[in-house]
Amino acid sequence: MRYSVSALLGLVAFSHNGFAQTKSVAEGHRLAQPCARCHVIVANGPSSWTDAPSFEAIANRPDVKRAWLVDFVEKQHVHMLTDTYTPAQADSIASYILSLRQK
Repeated sequence: MRYSVSALLGLVAFSHNGFAQTKSVAEGHRLAQPCARCHVIVANGPSSWTDAPSFEAIANRPDVKRAWLVDFVEKQHVHMLTDTYTPAQADSIASYILSLRQK
């Protein structure tokens, strides 16, 4: 069988991006642990003590886009008084939140 170099490179890039995305989602889940003070951070998790929306509810809002999530996570809000995230960390948290979106 003969494969073109571009086809093989495309497959490698696709596989790498899938791995990078999975790693980013896992890292986002880890980084989001402090968010559980107010938000339910896992799909179908128990209610939190606040009325903050769950990450799943946020992910399923039709107007929520990745760029907005990254920007929002980077900015402190309500009880997020001491938690600050770099742009890369905010992007990982956004990846995790968006992974909860119902298909």
